[in-house]
Amino acid sequence: MAGITILTIFDRISCFHSLKPFLFSDRLKDFTFTADPFWCLEKDRNRILIIVRLFIKPDVVDTELLGKLRAKYDRIAYFHDDAGGGIPRLQILPFVDLFYSKALLKDRSLYSRPLYGKELFSDYYHRKYGVDDPDWVERPTEDRAGQLAKLRLSWNIGVGDYPRGKLRQRAGVATAMALGMKAVRPFHTRKKFPKDPVAANRGLFDVHARIALASRPSIAYQRKLILERIAGHQRFLVGSVSQKEFNFEAAHSKIVLSPFGWGELCLRDYEAVLNGALLLKPDMSHLETWPDIFFPGETYVSFDWDATDLIDQAERYLEDETERKRIARAAVETFRSQLREMPARLEKTLAEIEGA
Repeated sequence: MAGITILTIFDRISCFHSLKPFLFSDRLKDFTFTADPFWCLEKDRNRILIIVRLFIKPDVVDTELLGKLRAKYDRIAYFHDDAGGGIPRLQILPFVDLFYSKALLKDRSLYSRPLYGKELFSDYYHRKYGVDDPDWVERPTEDRAGQLAKLRLSWNIGVGDYPRGKLRQRAGVATAMALGMKAVRPFHTRKKFPKDPVAANRGLFDVHARIALASRPSIAYQRKLILERIAGHQRFLVGSVSQKEFNFEAAHSKIVLSPFGWGELCLRDYEAVLNGALLLKPDMSHLETWPDIFFPGETYVSFDWDATDLIDQAERYLEDETERKRIARAAVETFRSQLREMPARLEKTLAEIEGA
C-alpha cells in the first residue's frame, strides 16, 4: 500500500485523542508523521497527505501553503478537529478532497451563514442575550453543494486516552516532539476501567459540576448561566480541584454535569460514561458525532440551553436510582460497542482518502 504523510501539530489532543486510531493501527508502518509543512513540500515522496489540527494554533489559515500542498499531492484530507459542529475554517474546503470533522451540524445549511463565536450555541447566546466578544471576527461561510459534499464525520475525543493524566500526557507530548509522533505510544494509559463501572461507582457525590469559564464571552455564557442556576445548591460540587481529585470525584459521582466548552463535545462527557455516572448535558439534538452517546433519556439526560430545567432534571434522577443507573449502563454499553468499530471505521476512512 502507498505511504501516507500525516501533517499535524504536536499537542495533547493530537497525541492522545485525534491520532490514536492511526498510532495503534495495523497500518502504522504506512504513516509518516511530521509537523513541518516545508518538509512535506521539499522532501516528502508520498502522494497522499492527511492534515490534522493544522491552523488551529495559531488560528490562522495559510491559503498560500494550502495551494502549494494541493499542487504537490494527489490526495489531501483535512481533519478539522475542533470540539464543536461549527466549522470556522471553511475556506480550506476548495484545497482538499475530503474534510473530516469530529462533529457536524445536522442542518448543513447553517454553514452558509455566519455563526457568531463560531458555534451554533455561541450564536444563540449572542442573539438572545446580546453577548458580545471583544475580538469577534466574521468567519467564512460555504453554500456551494460541491464543497459541502466533501464534509465527512470522523471520530471525536471519546476515542482517546482516559483518565486524564496531565504529567504523563505532557511528558508524552515532549517525547513525541523530540523523537517523533510514534514515540508517544508508550505514554498512553494502560489503566482498565471496571467491567461494570455503574456498580463500581460508589455514588459518594451527587452532581459533579466542577466547571470553569472559557475566555471568550459567547462561548462561556452557557457555563455562566449554569453556575448561576446551581449557586447555593449543596448537591452540586463546584470550584476547582487537582486533576487527581477531579478524577476520583468523577469516578464516584451519581451525575456528571457536562456543559459545552469550546464546542459541544467535552472530555468529561466520556469520563462520565466510563465512570458509570449519569451524563447530564445541554441538548445535543442539533449535532452529528461519533462515538455517539447522546440519545436523550437513553444514554444521557438533556436540559435546555437556558438551563431552566437543569435543577429539575438533576433532582429527578438523583431520586430515581433505578432509572439513573439504567441510563448510565446503557451509555457504557453504547460507547464500548461503538469503540469496537474503530479499526473498521479507520480502514473505511483510509480507503476513501486513498480514493479506493
